[in-house]
This record gives sequence, C-alpha cells and structure tokens, in this order.
Amino acid sequence: MNNATPRPPLTPLNAPLTRLFERLLRDMDHRESPEWDAQDSRLDPAVYCDPAILEREKSQIFRRLPLCLGHADQLREPGSVLARDLLGLPLLLTRDRHGEIHVLLNVCRHRGARLIAGEGEVCRHSGLSCPYHAWTYELNGTLRAVPKAEAFPTLNLATHGLRRLPSQVRHGLIWAILDPAQTAIDVPAFLGGIDDDLSGFGFENHHVFRQHARRRTTNWKLMMDAFQETYHIKRLHAPTIAPFFPDINPAGEGVGLHTRILVARDRLPEALALPPTQWDLRQHATLTHAIFPNSLLIYHPDATSHMGMFPISPGEILFVHTLFTPHAPRDEKETAHWERTFAMIDGGVFGAEDLYISEQIQLGVASGANEQLVFGRQEHHLRRFHANVARLCRGAD
Repeated sequence: MNNATPRPPLTPLNAPLTRLFERLLRDMDHRESPEWDAQDSRLDPAVYCDPAILEREKSQIFRRLPLCLGHADQLREPGSVLARDLLGLPLLLTRDRHGEIHVLLNVCRHRGARLIAGEGEVCRHSGLSCPYHAWTYELNGTLRAVPKAEAFPTLNLATHGLRRLPSQVRHGLIWAILDPAQTAIDVPAFLGGIDDDLSGFGFENHHVFRQHARRRTTNWKLMMDAFQETYHIKRLHAPTIAPFFPDINPAGEGVGLHTRILVARDRLPEALALPPTQWDLRQHATLTHAIFPNSLLIYHPDATSHMGMFPISPGEILFVHTLFTPHAPRDEKETAHWERTFAMIDGGVFGAEDLYISEQIQLGVASGANEQLVFGRQEHHLRRFHANVARLCRGAD
C-alpha cells in the first residue's frame, strides 16, 4: 500500500518562471507591486452582455485561434470518441485505430444528420455510422461505405469524408481551430513563451482523473477575469482556499496574448533558504496560465486543473473543468485523496465561489446600475486581457 501523498516531480523553472519567482520573493513585504499600473481604469459593462459583441468575439477570436479542447488521455484507447457541441458547432474528438487524434464535425456529408446525438461521454466505436441512411465513416473521418452506392454514380468517397478541423496534440493537450475553412494550425507559435513553460510539466504522461462540464449563467470573460487577479482571494475564497494564500502581491506578466501569474502560497518563506533549483511552483506558489482566449491552467500542489469557458450566449457558458493527475491512482488512498481534491476544487472553489460570483456579476452588469466598471491598479492583467479582446474584435492583428 502506498502511504505517501501523491505529488508531481519538481518542475524545473525556465528563465521567465525563475524571474517571476525571484520577483515574488523580493516583493513579499511590499504593499505595492512595481508591475501595477499608475492608476485605475474603467470598462463598459456592455462587454459582458451585448449580443453583438459576442458575435464579433466568436467570428474574430473563437473561430480563428487555437482553442484547447481537453487532454489526450480522455481518449485513452483507440476507438475512443467524444461528442461535444462548442460555439454552435457539433464536434467529434476521436482516436483512430492507429492512435491518432482527430477533431471532426459531427455532421454526415449526405444529408447533414448528426452521427452521435449525445455529448459529453467518451464511448468506443470501430467506425461512425449515420443513423439516417447508414453512411459509415472511419474514425479519422474517411467515408468508408455508402448503402446502395449505385444510387450515387458521381459520388467521390475520397472527397466526402467528415469535415476535419485543424488540430494538434501539444503537451498532451488537444488544440483545434473551430473553422473548417482553416487548413493549418501552429500551436507552438500561438503559445509563444507559454509553450516553453508547458514543456516542463510533462503533461503528455498525465492522467485525466475527472471532468465536469456544465452550463452556467455568466459571460465567458467574467471567469477569465476571476483568475487574472488575486484581489478577491481573501474575501471570496475565505471558506475554502484563502488560508493557503497569504495576502502578498502576485508576480505576473503578459506573454503575447496570454498571461502567466505566480501567486504566493503559505509555504513561500521556506524558499528564501533554498537554492533556485529547489523552488517549487506547486508547494511554494501557485502558477496560473491564462491562455487566450478561454483557457486556464491552475497548478495545484499535486494535480492540475484545466478550465475551458465556451460561450453559448452573452450570459451563458459551457464550463468544462478537467483535473489531471501525474499518474493514475495506484491504490484506494490515492483515489480517495484526488476525489476529495476534485470535490473541493470543482464544487467548492470553482462552482460555489468563482462561478457563483460570476453569475451574480452577470445579473449586475445587465441591470444598468453601473455605466462603467472600475478596475483597480492590481487588476491590470484584466485591463490588458480586455484590450486584447477589443483589438481582435476590431479585426486588428
């Protein structure tokens, strides 16, 4: 029986993460951070509730940039298929018999019926068959068979496979561009410096422990806002995680469209007596990667959360939370430990606190009570995030 608490190996810090850690230690006792903006600023609450703004976000951002759809381990075995509707598109994530992962449109090329009606559960298939006329496809999307093929004398099977979306597995994560007109995807170029950060965590070998997808009544940007500032931790999270986080200014920076933020944990003072090779991104601090536009990676002490915020309407999202662990549970104790971790994080922190307050804000921004919302100096990452959204919605590169 394994009695040790499961813990990922120490993550080697690259130069940017070392720089953030040094800043965190240096500014432990300072009330202000040198990275703060000189003054506060204002935001139009319409960005959270205007349907026209959301349509521009979908067309100019969500259909053009790589989005993280989950972890490859969820499609663990050849023949695994996951159906999910995102941004109005019915999708299939598949692992074919050769082990390759594909992102396909869940739409038959004959008359447009869905091949799989349900969504959210991984199932096993040797092929995909349309329930209407039984056109049958391989798991890589190739059209395999058409009943009464003589009725389609001009049909070219090679050109009538399921529509593929540009996709790539990178760092064990599945990325795709949700536009069938796009032909290429370059995740390393999109991630920029974040790509180097992720390479140190070994996500390729991680295990998907649990995933919970649900609809919640908030704008997608409100949840992205919540994880790009720490001003709220001691207040909103007082019943759950606040005791683990001292009221110390975080260290963060923009990385292209993305953001990396390092937040002090209660064990940070221990690092003052340690060499940099023993600084621990999970025990001494908590790292957050806010990957534009709608992904968050949160590095807990012995597991990692990925959150995806997929807009349904201005005031509704599909919120998908996946917990990765460094390996599959090796015994009942590890299973119970990660079950408790998932329940606390998914239900207590994300569900009852972050999503709850975001839903309360959504009611507030739609009420007309505020002509403008205020961002304080320590909320500067939010200002940058919203500026990037607005710039891309204008069609600017």
